[in-house]
Amino acid sequence: MIDSRTIENPDTVTRTTFRDADQEAAFQRDGYVVVDFATPEIVEALLESYTRLNSGIDSGYYPSLMSPDQEYKAAANEEVGAIVWPLLNGLIEGYEPLVGYFMVKHPGPDTEVSPHQDWILADESAHSTMGVWLALTEVTEQVGQMKVLPGSHKWLTGLRGSPGFPMEWEAEHERVRDELMVTVPIQVGQAMVYDIRVLHGTAPNRSQSTRVIGSLYALAEGSTPIHFYKSPEGIVQGYEIADDFYTTFMIGDVPPGEPFVEIEDYSVEQLSFDEIASRYAASRS
Repeated sequence: MIDSRTIENPDTVTRTTFRDADQEAAFQRDGYVVVDFATPEIVEALLESYTRLNSGIDSGYYPSLMSPDQEYKAAANEEVGAIVWPLLNGLIEGYEPLVGYFMVKHPGPDTEVSPHQDWILADESAHSTMGVWLALTEVTEQVGQMKVLPGSHKWLTGLRGSPGFPMEWEAEHERVRDELMVTVPIQVGQAMVYDIRVLHGTAPNRSQSTRVIGSLYALAEGSTPIHFYKSPEGIVQGYEIADDFYTTFMIGDVPPGEPFVEIEDYSVEQLSFDEIASRYAASRS
């Protein structure tokens, strides 16, 4: 173990997350649940924010956090967080919001979001970090539905950060996507609430309309936000980050401050498809 905030991935977390027992059981088993999350009025309010807060990006896929416009990112965080966090807080306990944002996918064949795990945002050795994926527009097969590898939050390991890290599943990600990952239907107003370690991704948007998602990350109360950075030379550093990090940071930037850990020549063992399939099957039994 390099550090308790890095690669530990216990079979279960030690704190109950969901207030509802059935949702908690499904979350512990699968790493996600789909819930009726927002009323039509709330969806409309978030879409109004999305339209008014112009990102200046009119093609491809982007999360608002990737915009170079810091004022836009800060405004999106404030408005999405103010609406989404109270709804999430009604479902889970012992958490606090980190950042809110939009995920936008304009039509285009190059808009696939390949299977991935979200960045490490805090210590995961004891508590899950939570994500919300709230459909504000239709998410049909043509638009590109969510796919997830259920239970993968319990056995996938390794560091995750910017600008890119080697992942133990990446050599087989296409077979994993096509043969193991399951489609998760999500209607407008519904949200997938998930452990950000779970492997997930979406197909390209082959429709004629823009897909808009409202998203938020939440950390266990009292957690210190962290970020891992991998240099072009292969050196990995972990940083404790400020509250405004995600509204000021651009991928490729070195986080400010002194790292709490530094790892030279970081690498992970690449799993074969059979190894991934075996671990997946074991997690479902």
